[in-house]
Amino acid sequence: MSGSPKILVAGATGQVGSQVVKALLRKGYAVRALMRRPDAIVHGAEGKIEYAIGSIEDIASLERALVGIETVISSANGIIPSGATMSTRAMHEKGYEGFIAAAERAGVRHWIQSSVPVHELEARVPELAGKRIIEKRLNASPIAATIFRNPAFMDVWLVMIGAVQAMGDDPHSTCARQFGFVKFWQRLTGNLVQKRGILLAPGGRDHGAPMISTRDVAEMMAATVGKQAAHNRTIEAGGPEWITWGQVADLMSKKAGRKVRAVTMPAWFAAIGQALTQPFFPAASNVLGLTRFVAAYQPRWDSAPIVEEFDLPPQLTVAEYLDRNWHAR
Repeated sequence: MSGSPKILVAGATGQVGSQVVKALLRKGYAVRALMRRPDAIVHGAEGKIEYAIGSIEDIASLERALVGIETVISSANGIIPSGATMSTRAMHEKGYEGFIAAAERAGVRHWIQSSVPVHELEARVPELAGKRIIEKRLNASPIAATIFRNPAFMDVWLVMIGAVQAMGDDPHSTCARQFGFVKFWQRLTGNLVQKRGILLAPGGRDHGAPMISTRDVAEMMAATVGKQAAHNRTIEAGGPEWITWGQVADLMSKKAGRKVRAVTMPAWFAAIGQALTQPFFPAASNVLGLTRFVAAYQPRWDSAPIVEEFDLPPQLTVAEYLDRNWHAR
């Protein structure tokens, strides 16, 4: 690979970011990945990309990483950290402010950002509130921005509701991170589907969402690079179907070889957990806040127009995702 990379990917070791890198490579782009640790790599992209060591806490490192960059794609967040990092609030209020300002000084032309749906609960969930801060900052920037608001990720929520078997073998899997609360949650609930025939359903059996795979989120983000039609635009796009937890339970019954029933995990229950953990474990409280959000909100977005407009590959349904990623554990 010769010359300076034109695209900087922040969050490149995450489940979305790593797939963004590989989607960009398939399209022939030169990629620079922003990495917190010098020993970190993007699996599957070895020898094909350039690495820049830095973090959003360190403005000087960002300025070095942004040299020669025309487009930034960012999915970096602090929801389930892979190591020591800023608090969620500090990342959004200070970290991204410095990052976007550095990009403006560097002459970046396009910023593609992952975000979350708008909901009345966002003021009580740091990750949701933080994403809105980033959106407002980008909307005030001279950099053309494309913001993707996505609903629940299959790769995360199909695992978190009691099926560790749905994690798949992605080396960058969010649910495989050595984060204390996630490890505790999986010890507590990870085999409920297989061993107990129970699926924890945020909001109840008939509660649903247009769940999307991280692969399809990455494909969307990569597809908008260089597209004028994507500039200064907020896109709300989910997966190919609106599906309830009851329907997910039926699909998992086939995989687990036993009847699986959806047991309601109400929003108020997650809210209590969020409040109890906030003083002592703010990161865990943020995860429970997101669970509360998933239990309270049912977006009904139609992704078909976005798939057609940006010539995306067919999106994965939950059934197809499980066929590809279900492994006995």
